[in-house]
Amino acid sequence: MAEHPPIKTLLAALAPAELYLVGGTVRDAFYESAKTDLDCATPLTAEEVKKLCEAKGLRVIDTGIQHGTVLVLVDDVHIEVTTFRVPSSRETHHTARDIATDLCGRDFTINAIAFDLKASTIVDPFHGIQDLEASLLRGVENAAARFVEDPLRILRMIRFGNAQGRAIEPSTLAAAKLHANLLSKISCERIKAELDKILLSPLPHEGIKSIHEIGALPYTIPELIPAVGFEQNKFHIHDVFEHTMWVLERTPADLILRWSALFHDAGKPHTLSVDPDGSRHFYSHETVSEELSKKRMKDLRFSTDDSRTIAKIVRHHMRPLDCGAPGVRRLIRDLGPDLARWRIFKSADAPPTIPEEDFLQAASRFDKLLASEQSKMAGPAYGKLAISGEDLITLGIQPGPTMGAILKQLEEIVIEDPSKNTRESLLAEATKRSGR
Repeated sequence: MAEHPPIKTLLAALAPAELYLVGGTVRDAFYESAKTDLDCATPLTAEEVKKLCEAKGLRVIDTGIQHGTVLVLVDDVHIEVTTFRVPSSRETHHTARDIATDLCGRDFTINAIAFDLKASTIVDPFHGIQDLEASLLRGVENAAARFVEDPLRILRMIRFGNAQGRAIEPSTLAAAKLHANLLSKISCERIKAELDKILLSPLPHEGIKSIHEIGALPYTIPELIPAVGFEQNKFHIHDVFEHTMWVLERTPADLILRWSALFHDAGKPHTLSVDPDGSRHFYSHETVSEELSKKRMKDLRFSTDDSRTIAKIVRHHMRPLDCGAPGVRRLIRDLGPDLARWRIFKSADAPPTIPEEDFLQAASRFDKLLASEQSKMAGPAYGKLAISGEDLITLGIQPGPTMGAILKQLEEIVIEDPSKNTRESLLAEATKRSGR
């Protein structure tokens, strides 16, 4: 790594100061996963790093100079350089004299490994390599102290731990449970960023289950709390929370889809009705789930587009694949550009009590119908109605709720039978419905 051209350039610019690769860059190197962006630590102050690099013609960005960090761009490679720091809260930055002190303040042993770029040696005071090999996540020295310094590390524990298939060392796990309530002090933006990373991890369902097990759901995704242990009905083999985790596990690594998985059944505990024979129903739970998702998206500062897409998939997740050509046309209308994602989600949310072969046959029929309908989209029977509100005015129908209702009825007629999307046919239907 010391021979990597951008690193050599940075070393020369900062010479003779020490420079270490740290954090994820070193951790991931043991898995041979290449990283374009690099993290380094040095005894130099951020101002000194900036001055020395700019003197060599390198571009420097003050990403967090008040916290001792600058970003150096070398041949399109981003290298974040941070001054050695002593263990402290995230809001403060106290410089340290050596790399050993700096590593004391790292969150987990697997992230407390450094590579001395001048000496080409590994610095591993807390046996992080050993923990990597054992697939174990352990806090550095006093895990509780690390969590108090920055409570977001509790969610990082889950991301680097269960969500990536690592066991969490018992005292570290106990400290996380003890201090989970401190997550209430973390900004929603930071919470969302870490939840996104957990959801994009190899085992997102294990990550969310771990959030529940340490008591952190109230500070992250409180809408899931009522789902835990909530019984469903004869069509399911899991409770609502277990089913949600089952769907999440089956969902591809797409943030929109994985957030949709988390919320698609969140409304069930709020919509339960029980027949005299004991049958349980959750009528319109998708509507309640949609509202719950919108609230959480707003609280976590999701973008408008992402929030709208997630809500749409949640709202329509109960629409069946066995819907015939008119149903397919309605899905094309209602889901628009999000139809492809919806279709993927339907496979992840396949009913667990239906034989897989039966589901695959239904999915195949739907896909063939969808392809057929999409191939017809350029035809004259598709697209906007052959008449407009102005045509209805000529019939004596004034703008207002009545006109809107008639246009909606005409749209449904055309969806059922696109061949009826002609001026003559629709004017006749409009006349019939207007009572004229």
